[in-house]
Amino acid sequence: MSTAGILFLGILLSAISICFGGEMIEPTRTLQEVGKTWGGLAIFSEPPQLEVYLNGEKAGRTPLWMRQVETGPHTIKIADAETIVHIGKDEKLTLGFFKGSFVIRSEPKKRQPAAEKRIERPAARPYNGPPEEEEQKRDLTLWEKFVNGTLRHF
Repeated sequence: MSTAGILFLGILLSAISICFGGEMIEPTRTLQEVGKTWGGLAIFSEPPQLEVYLNGEKAGRTPLWMRQVETGPHTIKIADAETIVHIGKDEKLTLGFFKGSFVIRSEPKKRQPAAEKRIERPAARPYNGPPEEEEQKRDLTLWEKFVNGTLRHF
């Protein structure tokens, strides 16, 4: 649907809502979000339950999982320490705060599985009848005797 169509639909729904005395419902998405890309951020600390500020705004207390964080640089402040992290598209960033220091681990986006490679296996040998007399006469190793049950203990 085009932008004009979405805009018209929004105006039409607003008019219907006003006519029937209903309240407006806030949209869950806006047109400004169309070109944005997202990544994820998980924040842990020792001790837990420390206040976390993301770009100057309170984001919550540790442990904290944010599934949709806009890509780009972000300032994270925990207690009196502050750091800048860069979140890439579809990247999951894990940030730990221990003894006043930040530990950052990046988990790159999941790669699409490569086409399965066929494993070339050697062709099975055809059955040529019972083993030769020479092969039948050779002594079995201890392991072979153990496997076939003629040796009780290995």
